[in-house]
Amino acid sequence: MIVAVLEDCPAQRDWVTKLLHDRGHQVVARGDGDSFIALLRSQVVDAALLDWEVPGASGLSVLSWARSNLNRSMPILMLTQRDDEDDVVTALNAGADDYLHKPLRERELLARVAAQTRRSRHADAPGQELQVGPYAFDLQSRRLTVQGRPVSLPAREFELAALLFRNPGRILTKDALCQHIWGTVDRKYDASLATYISNLRSALGLRSRNGYVVSTVYNYGYRLERVA
Repeated sequence: MIVAVLEDCPAQRDWVTKLLHDRGHQVVARGDGDSFIALLRSQVVDAALLDWEVPGASGLSVLSWARSNLNRSMPILMLTQRDDEDDVVTALNAGADDYLHKPLRERELLARVAAQTRRSRHADAPGQELQVGPYAFDLQSRRLTVQGRPVSLPAREFELAALLFRNPGRILTKDALCQHIWGTVDRKYDASLATYISNLRSALGLRSRNGYVVSTVYNYGYRLERVA
């Protein structure tokens, strides 16, 4: 998974990052709430771990923003020294999936992250449908229609298209796309990724006249955009 960590204490941030890295996760971390929200605007992540008391927007404010703007099934865990019952209730009511008190215990943290990940994957399991404009995805049967016309895509191109259409308007980094499609981050896949994007533009008619385009963010990633 790609896990985003909001933690202003460098030692604690490094410890959580190493712990997750050692379990095979990719970690992106920030020390203040404002830059963390900017990160979530530009990169798709699979889970978020939030400290409450950080510079800029608080962890609770970040939680509220994420629940209003991102996939609501994405696991979000609060990791904080605040242990008052009212604080726990406030965070859970705001959309936190779990609440861990500091000091954190290694095995418990990993187990809680794993449990919330299983829940999220179950919530996002195939069987749901995705409709964006004239583009309709059946994620269970892996079928796609454009204005009611069936379009056949290879498996990886279908996964790429579905990810783009789940996140319209957001820049998806090359690293995030590679992790999603190939399960690893490696620059050797950049050329294949560019080819897949080109194929999708052609197969799905992603042109201005059809209302949707995939724009290239130079040397960084791609973004599905709606155009007037």
